[in-house]
Amino acid sequence: MSPFSWRPRIVPLATLCIFLFTVALLVGCRSQVALSPASISRDPYASGDEQCGLQGELLPSPLRVIVEAPRRRGLLGGKGSARPVVGARVTFAIAEPAAGAAFAANGLARLEVPTDVAGSASATVRLGSRPGNVCITASVDTPSGAKSVRFRVLCGVELIGHDLEEPTGGTIDSFGVRLQDGPGTPAAGIEACFRVADASSDSSVGDELVWTDERGLATTSWTLGKSVRPYFASVTLRDTRPAVPQERRFTAGPITFHAMAMSKTKMLVKLFGGLAIFLVGMKGMSAGLRRMADRRLKAILQAMTRNRFLATGVGAGLTAMVQSSSAVTVMTVGFVNAGLMTLTQAIGVVYGASIGTTITAQIVAFQLDWVAYPAVAVGLAMTALGRRPWLKALGEAIMGFGLLFLGMTIMSDTLKPLRHSPEFQALFQLFDCSPVDGRIPAMSTLMCIVIGTVATCIVQSSSATVGLVIALSGQGLVSFYTAVPLVVGDNIGTTITAILASLGANRNAKRAALAHALYKIFGAAWMYLLLFVPLWHGQPVFLGFVDHITPGEVFAAAPENLTRHVANAHTAFNVLNCMLFLPFVDFMARLCRKVIPVTDADRETVLEYLEPHLLDSPSLALQQAVREVGYMLRRAQKSINEGCEFFYGGPSDLAQKIKAREDLIDRLQAEITSYLVELSRKELAPMEATLIPALIHAVNDAERIGDHSENLVELTHLKHDNQHTITDTAEEDIRRLQDLLNQQFDVILRTLGHAESNEVDHVLVKEEEITELVKAATEAHVRRLEAQTCEVQAGVVFLDFIAHLERVGDHLVNIAERAGRIMQVTGS
Repeated sequence: MSPFSWRPRIVPLATLCIFLFTVALLVGCRSQVALSPASISRDPYASGDEQCGLQGELLPSPLRVIVEAPRRRGLLGGKGSARPVVGARVTFAIAEPAAGAAFAANGLARLEVPTDVAGSASATVRLGSRPGNVCITASVDTPSGAKSVRFRVLCGVELIGHDLEEPTGGTIDSFGVRLQDGPGTPAAGIEACFRVADASSDSSVGDELVWTDERGLATTSWTLGKSVRPYFASVTLRDTRPAVPQERRFTAGPITFHAMAMSKTKMLVKLFGGLAIFLVGMKGMSAGLRRMADRRLKAILQAMTRNRFLATGVGAGLTAMVQSSSAVTVMTVGFVNAGLMTLTQAIGVVYGASIGTTITAQIVAFQLDWVAYPAVAVGLAMTALGRRPWLKALGEAIMGFGLLFLGMTIMSDTLKPLRHSPEFQALFQLFDCSPVDGRIPAMSTLMCIVIGTVATCIVQSSSATVGLVIALSGQGLVSFYTAVPLVVGDNIGTTITAILASLGANRNAKRAALAHALYKIFGAAWMYLLLFVPLWHGQPVFLGFVDHITPGEVFAAAPENLTRHVANAHTAFNVLNCMLFLPFVDFMARLCRKVIPVTDADRETVLEYLEPHLLDSPSLALQQAVREVGYMLRRAQKSINEGCEFFYGGPSDLAQKIKAREDLIDRLQAEITSYLVELSRKELAPMEATLIPALIHAVNDAERIGDHSENLVELTHLKHDNQHTITDTAEEDIRRLQDLLNQQFDVILRTLGHAESNEVDHVLVKEEEITELVKAATEAHVRRLEAQTCEVQAGVVFLDFIAHLERVGDHLVNIAERAGRIMQVTGS
C-alpha cells in the first residue's frame, strides 16, 4: 500500500467536516439587507475637521462622515455593533455661501453624496476669498428626523510646522501660521497668542505674543518635555487692524498644533521591559499550573491513547490549563521520544494545543488591567506563606497571571504615544494590509505573516507576540486587516520551540515536531487564500465571519472592539484549522514518516525512556527513570546469558557484543544517575523523593552485573587459551545456576513493570537455591578433583565462573529489595 493511500473511513468524516465548515462560512453570503440610517458622525480617524488653507486652494483632505444603522447585539453579547449604511444620501452644506467657498465636485455650496460600503461619505472643499472660519454641516435623514454634524475649516491660514517630531527635551525652532487677507496678499499686524495646551506639562513656547510681519508670518519656538508623549499647543488670532473692514478681519478661533517628543531608546527599553514582565508572568503562571496538574498527567496520558478526538480535547484542555502551547508541544515531543505516545496521538494533541493556547489572547483582550497588582500581591502572599505544595503552586500561577497583565499594560502604555508619531505611522504604513481599490494587498499580507513568524521565533512565545499585536491594534496602530496576518504568522513561529526540542530526540519526536510545523504552515496557506475571497458582504470571508460573531463593527471607519476581534480571529483560525485537518491525522503521520523515514539508526541516543523535557513533570519523569532501570537490567541480563553461552562454546563474536554492551551499560549508569540527580532537585512528593537513592543503588547494582559479564568473558578466554575442558556435570551446574538467575531477572523486571509486588519474595527464595547450588557444585567439584576426573586449572576457572554468577545473584537481591518499594510508589 502506498504511504499516501487513504483509509476508506476517513473520506466520509472529512467530507462531513468540510461541508459543515463551508456552510458555516457561507452563512455570510446572503444578500445585503437594506438598513435605515440611525446616526451620523465625523470619521474619528480622518474627519478633515479643523483644516487650514489659503484662499482659492483645495483643502488637502476631504470632510468625511460615517452613517450607521441602529446598534444590534452580537452573537456573543456585549455592547453590540452598529453596521454601516450603504447608499444613504448625505447632504453637505456650506453655512455662508457668500464667503466664496464651494465644493470641488460641483462648484456649489451644497452637495449630496451617497455612502459607500463602509457607510462613509466625503466632500472636498475649495476655499473662497474671505479669510477666517468656514462652517459646513453634513446631514442625513433618519426615521426619527434629520441628524447632522458640523465641521470648521479656516481660510487664509497656512500652518508653519506640520507632523512635528523632536527628541524628548528638544526644541522646535519655528512653528506658527502664515496669514493672507486675499490671494497673494499677506496679512500683517495680526496678533497671534501662543500657549501650551496643558499648563501643567513641562513643555513651553518661546514668545507667547507675536504679530504677523509683512509676509503674514507669526512664528515662535517650542521646547518639548522630557516624557515620550504627544504635546499640544495652540495659537489664537486677534485682528484689531483699524484699516481693515470688520467683515474682512480674521475671526479664527484657536488653532491646535501637536508635536511628538520621541526617545526611541526609552521606548525600546520600556517596551522590552514590559515584554519581559509579560514572559516572566506567562512562565510563572504556566509553571504553577503545570505543577498543580503534574499528578494528573498519568491519567491524562491514558486518555490521550484512546483516539484522535480525545487526544485533541486533551491537548486543548491541557494547554488551557498550563497556559502555554510551547510547553505542551515540547512535553508531547518528550512523550513521543520516551515512547509514551505514538506519532498519531501526538499530532492530535498538537492540534488541540493550538486551540488551548488562544485562551491567553482571550484573557488579554478582555483588558483586565485592574487585576494586575492585586493578583501579584495575593500570589506572592500565597507563595511565601502557603505550606502545602499545591497552594504554593496556585500562588505562583496567580502571581504570574498578575505579572502577565502588568507587562501587557506597560506594553500598551508604551505603544500608545506612537499614534502621534509621523515616523512610526509611516513605518506601519509599509505593511498595512487595508484594502486598496477594494482588494487586500497580497505582498503586504505576506510580509505581515513573515514578520509575525520571525518575531515569534525570536521570542519563542506566540502568546507574547499575539499580545503585542492586540496592544498595537488597541492603540489604533494596526488595522484588523493587518492584525490577522500578523497573528497567522505568530502561529507559524510558535513551532520553533518544538523543533528545537526535537533536535536531540529520536526520529519519531522529530516527526511530531514536523507535523506541528506542517499543520501551522498548511493552515496559514489556506487562511492567506481566504483573505482574498470577498464573500461576506464584500469583506474577506474569514474576517467577515469573525466580525459576525464578535460585538462591535470592525469594518467601520471607526473600528469598534478591535482587540476582541483580533483575539477571536486567533481562536477561530485555530478552531477551523483543527476541524479541517483532524480527519487527516493519519495522512499527516504518513507524510511525516515519508519526509523523515525509518532507518537502522532510528534510536539516536543511549537512553531508551528518559526524556529531559519530562523533568518539568517529576512524577512522569520518575516513572520513566524506573523504566530506564528496567531497560538497563535487561541489557545486563542479556550480557550474562551471552557470557554463559560463550563459555559453553558459542560464537567468538559474542565477546565483542558483550564488550560493546558493557560500554552501553556504563554510559547508561552515568546518564541515569545524572538524570536522577537532576530530578532530585525538582519538587517531588516525600514518598517519591525517597525513591531517588533506591534507584541510584539499583543502577549501580545493574552496572556491577554488567562488569561480571566481562569477567565471564575473561574466564572463557582463559579456558580457551589453555585448552581446558569442563566436565558435563560442571556445565550442567552452570546451566542450572543460569536458569535460577534468569528467574530472578524476570521477577524483578515484572515488578519494575508494575506486576504483583509479592513476587519479589521469589527472588530471595531463588537466592537460597543459588547458594545451595553453588555449595553443592563446589563439593561435587572437590570430589572430581579427588577422583582426578577434571583438571586442576579447569576447576579453578569453573569455581571462579560460578562465584561470579553467585555475585550476580547477590546484586539481584539488592535490586529486588528496592523493587517492591519502587512499585508501591510509582505503580499507584
